[in-house]
Order: sequence, then structure tokens, then C-alpha cells
Amino acid sequence: MVAGIFDETMLNLRQCAGLEISREPICCAVSLQHPLAKKEILKISDLYGQNLLLMRRGWSHYVDVLREDLEKNHPRIRITEFNFYSMDIFNQCENSDDVLMAIDNWQYVHPLLKILPVEWDYTIPFGVLHSPHPSETVKRFLKAVKMVL
Repeated sequence: MVAGIFDETMLNLRQCAGLEISREPICCAVSLQHPLAKKEILKISDLYGQNLLLMRRGWSHYVDVLREDLEKNHPRIRITEFNFYSMDIFNQCENSDDVLMAIDNWQYVHPLLKILPVEWDYTIPFGVLHSPHPSETVKRFLKAVKMVL
């Protein structure tokens, strides 16, 4: 099991199952040294001229919808795709002026990044990803989570 963002597209690609716990607003992460780090909330226009790191096309329906909107209505935002969230991508964000798509739950993933909400209505499911054929222990855990929800 692992906690993270997902949707049906990603679950199918990774051949796993997921239990949605919440819908998280899509935010942006920047280095503490980035000029945008002085802000508490971003406007879409704050991203103009910025390099926005998004998970590759086809990984998530929710990210693809965001990408399509940005490409169509905000062409001044440069979109760069990457293949997988890892410490490498968080480090790339911290060591550059890149802006990384993130969620608020990741505020402690990297000590030198700041997660900023954006004035838009994009969200993504967050929850527990697990085997499509979970063990009895995992089944009990998932049942307990469902009871709490």
C-alpha cells in the first residue's frame, strides 16, 4: 500500500486499485528561493513565463484536463512533462526556477519547497493505492479506513 494521488487512468496504467480518501486541490510547489515563494496564493497569471512541471500526458485524466486548459487559455505558461514523481523531480524543482504541480499534503516532502494554492478549481483524488487482490491484512486496513470515512 502507498498513499498518493491517483485516478482511474493511473490505476489502470499501474494495474492497481485505490481507495479515495479525499479530493485535493491541485497546487504548485516552488523553491524557497523562487520569487513566487513570497506569495501565499497564486493566480494563474503568476505562472505566465514560468516552466510548469506536469506528469506526462495520459497518466491522469485530472492532470490532462488541467494541461488542456492551460495550453488552450494560458499559452504563456511553459509546460514540461516528466514521467514519475520521485525525489529527483522534487530536487529538480528546488534546484531550478521550475514550478511543480503538487498537493498540499506534500508540504513536508521536501524541506526546501513551498506548496502554494492556486486560484483555480482543479482537484485530484488522494487515497490509498493497493493491489487489486489485497491480502487479508490489507483488506482489514481498507475496511477500517472506510469505517472512519
